[in-house]
Amino acid sequence: MRSMNNDIPTQAGVYISTLFQQKLPAWAVYHNLLHTQQTVEAAEELADGCKLAKSDTEIVLLSAWFHDAGYVDAVDGHEEKSMEIATKFLGEKNYPIERIEIVTNCIRATKIPQSPKTLLEEIVCDADVSHLGKKRFFGRSDLLRMEMELRTGSMFTDLEWIQRNVDFASASRFFTPYARREWEGRRQKNLVALQEMSRSLQAQAEETTMTIREKRNKAAAKQEREQRPERGIETMFRVVPKNHLDLTALADHKASILIGTTGTIMAIVFSVLVSKLDTHSHLVLPTIILLAVCLVTMIFSILATRPLVTTGTFTREDINQRKVNLLFFGNFHRSSLEDFDWGMREMMNDRDYLYGSMIKDLYFLGKVLGVKYRYLRIAYTVFMWGLIVSVIAYTLAMISVPAPMPFPPQ
Repeated sequence: MRSMNNDIPTQAGVYISTLFQQKLPAWAVYHNLLHTQQTVEAAEELADGCKLAKSDTEIVLLSAWFHDAGYVDAVDGHEEKSMEIATKFLGEKNYPIERIEIVTNCIRATKIPQSPKTLLEEIVCDADVSHLGKKRFFGRSDLLRMEMELRTGSMFTDLEWIQRNVDFASASRFFTPYARREWEGRRQKNLVALQEMSRSLQAQAEETTMTIREKRNKAAAKQEREQRPERGIETMFRVVPKNHLDLTALADHKASILIGTTGTIMAIVFSVLVSKLDTHSHLVLPTIILLAVCLVTMIFSILATRPLVTTGTFTREDINQRKVNLLFFGNFHRSSLEDFDWGMREMMNDRDYLYGSMIKDLYFLGKVLGVKYRYLRIAYTVFMWGLIVSVIAYTLAMISVPAPMPFPPQ
């Protein structure tokens, strides 16, 4: 800084140093004497670069010294406080009122967003944010972050803070030709570095988020598996089909009994009664009833045991659309081993498809079992009532026949 022994800027520097030492809050690790001194140095550099007159240089230096003095009293609206402190100090030094007004206007212009209207105001604004165009930018940024966290008690994540810096650096600009020529290049490099850091942190955050989401999903799936009664499900799928198959075997056994019984009855009728109906005409109707009952019973018994023949083929499209149940032999018995192997592996890799197929298998076993028992019930009902009717018919037929006449005595 140029030497100004007892001039007003030097006195202002001594005053601000004492003021900050006595009254500046402990959290002010950025807006402190060092920042003010760097702003004064930048203002002096800009004044030389813009070739200001000595009187104008004095104004920008005074504005630089006092621009953050209000931090000793307030953060919000500190510019107004700074203007009050500068006005009081300069008034006590009998500084011209019109020049005091120019100083306060320069201080007011530093309020974010900056709005300078004169060259002097532009110089002070550029000096205040000169760190944007300096290599020290990142170190100063760290101090500003620390200050804000100490003052507010709120912590920033690295990504949040970098994004705030990106937004601020993107929205800021230098006003004076000297600052644009000397500092704009470094400001652009700092901004590019900030953007690269932001992208890197965003990628890390997204990766971390995905990892956390995957862990949560795995934990949720594990919890779901733990809560789901796996052994109970396996037991159900093992026991219920066995019960269905046992009931199917029982139905087939009952049907075979009826078929054997009715077949035996029909064989006896044809071998014993039919040949004698021409001499025992009264037995024709009961015999027809008995044969009809046996025939109907045998038909429904056969229907109950008759197997259902299916196509026995499937396509890979059926597997992809989850339309076919490979747990039932009727859906694959005519397919190739290669297709069946592929289809089974697809089903085993899909839990929902596998359980869905097992559920369908249970359902259709129950449907088949229902049909069997319905036919079997009809057969037993027909056989039971048919036997009753036949016995009654034979009884009535025998009663209705007149007794034979006894032979006359010789």
